[in-house]
Amino acid sequence: MRKRQTANGKRQTANGKRQTANGKRQTANGKRQTAKTANRKPQTANRKPQTANRKPQTANRKPPRKYPWIAIPDHAVGLFYETSLFFPDSGGIVFVHHQFFDDADQHAAALRGWDQRYDQIGPGAFRSAVKQIELNGVHLFHESANLRVVQRGYLPPDQMTFGVPLTGAGSFTFGGARVDRGAFVMARGGEPFEFHSPDEMSLVGVVIGSDMLQGIADSAGVDLADALFRRSVVDIPNAACARAGLQIAALLESVLAQPDAFDDARAQHALRSRVGEVLVDLLAYHVPASTNRLTHACQSDIVRRIHDFVIEHPEEPFDIQSLCTQLRVSRRTVQNSFQAVVQTSPLAYVRSLRLSQVRRLLLDTRQADLSVSDAAAQWGFVHLGHFANAYKAQFGELPSQTARRSSRAPVAR
Repeated sequence: MRKRQTANGKRQTANGKRQTANGKRQTANGKRQTAKTANRKPQTANRKPQTANRKPQTANRKPPRKYPWIAIPDHAVGLFYETSLFFPDSGGIVFVHHQFFDDADQHAAALRGWDQRYDQIGPGAFRSAVKQIELNGVHLFHESANLRVVQRGYLPPDQMTFGVPLTGAGSFTFGGARVDRGAFVMARGGEPFEFHSPDEMSLVGVVIGSDMLQGIADSAGVDLADALFRRSVVDIPNAACARAGLQIAALLESVLAQPDAFDDARAQHALRSRVGEVLVDLLAYHVPASTNRLTHACQSDIVRRIHDFVIEHPEEPFDIQSLCTQLRVSRRTVQNSFQAVVQTSPLAYVRSLRLSQVRRLLLDTRQADLSVSDAAAQWGFVHLGHFANAYKAQFGELPSQTARRSSRAPVAR
C-alpha cells in the first residue's frame, strides 16, 4: 500500500512539475503580453481633438439649394438677405431678395410690384420661400410653398408675366385653365387673376415690360394681336417647358450668388438677352389649345363664384344645397368642380377660406381691439371650441398663439 501511495505521490509530484511548467508558460506568455503592451502606443497620444478644427454649424450658413423649400426650420423664418445695389456706370439698380415665411400673406407681400392676397387652403404649418431679383427692367422670381394656397390679385401694370411650374403634388389652375405638365402661364399686367397652387409647389417666373415683350414676339414670329396672347395657359412640349424653367432658375441663381458681377451695362445686357432667348423658345414651341380646357374653365368658374360668395357673406352659414340652387348647378357638378380644380370638397374649401380670413384679422389687429371669439364670429364660427380645433389643424397653432399686431416684429420689405 505504501509503495502505491509513493508511486501516486510521484505521480502527483510529476503533475505538480507539469503545473509548474505550465505556470512558466503562462509567465512567458505574460511577458509576451507585457512586451506588446510596452510597445503599444497610447491611443490618445496623437489623437486630434474632434472639436479642434470643427467649424461652427451656424457660421456662413447657406440656404438650401433644392426646390421646393418645404422643410424650413422655425429659426430660418424671416429675412435671409435683401440687397439693393446702385451702379452709376450702368445706370441701373440690382435688387436681390431672399426670404423665408411662415405666413401666406407675408409671402404674398414680398413679391415686388404685385397687389395680391394668398389664402392658405391646405392644413398644417405654412412654410414658404421667395427668391427674386430685379435688374435692367427684368424681374425674375422663384417661389415655393409646402401647402395649397389660392392667390388672388392684380399683376404689375403695363407688364407681361410668364410663369413656369417646376414641382407640385397636384395640379395648378390659372385663370380658369388647368396648368398641365408641359404648360406655362402667361398673363398681362393690370388685370385680376386667380391662381390655385398645390402642396409642395415650386414655380419660377419672369416679369418684363412692353418694349421687351415686343422684341421677343418679333423674334418668335408671333404677333402681339395673335390669339396666343389672349390665352392664360399655353401648352408646349414637356421637355421644352422643363428646360425653360431650369434655365430661368439658373439665371436667377447666378445673380443671387454674385450680384456684384452685374455692376456694368455689358453684364446686365447679357442677362437680359439670355432671359429673352428663354422666352422666345417658350413662344416658338406653343401648340394649339386643348379642347378639354373649356370644361375646366367652367369648373374653375364655379369655384370662383362660390369663393366670391363666401367672401361677400362672411357671417352667413354655408348651405351647399341653397348655393347650388342659386348658381343653377347640381350638387354633383359643384363637387366634381372642386375636386378637379382644388382637389378638395366644397365644405373643406369654404372652411379653410374662412379660417384664413380669421387669421388675417388676428394678424392685423391688437388683442385689445378684437378678441379671438369676435374675430371667429365675424366669419361664421359660433362654437369657439370647434373653431379652435379647426384653426390648429389648419395652421399648426391655436388662435391664441397667433402673434397679434402689437407683438409682431415688422416685416422686412
